[in-house]
Amino acid sequence: MSKKKQEEKHLNAKQRAYEMHQAKEGAKVVKWIFGVLIVLALIYMAYTMYLMY
Repeated sequence: MSKKKQEEKHLNAKQRAYEMHQAKEGAKVVKWIFGVLIVLALIYMAYTMYLMY
């Protein structure tokens, strides 16, 4: 294999690893966002029930 092809192969592997890392981080962020939204919804529900009584 020529040196250029070896560098491209390494770069592609590096890009794939970075892409996988970004996907994991993105999934984590999405879970946090949904968790916060659920907590806020519960707080709002409790607040509105408090106002009714």
